Amino acid sequence: MQQIKELNAVLAQLRALVAGNNVEPGQKQEVEKAIETLRRFRRKPDSTRADMFRCVREVAENLLRAFLK
Repeated sequence: MQQIKELNAVLAQLRALVAGNNVEPGQKQEVEKAIETLRRFRRKPDSTRADMFRCVREVAENLLRAFLK
């Protein structure tokens, strides 16, 4: 259950980032992709460690693409 709380906290932080006016439209789109990846992972009931690592990789790639441009 702790993992779900942590995941929800991360989602809330990313949503707050998107809601603020500090990000450009391209950055906002990449952050929204990261949010959607996390939401899909949260909904998957039978996720494995490999799924978790894949999700983390996708989120990290989206956030790096957003903020290192």
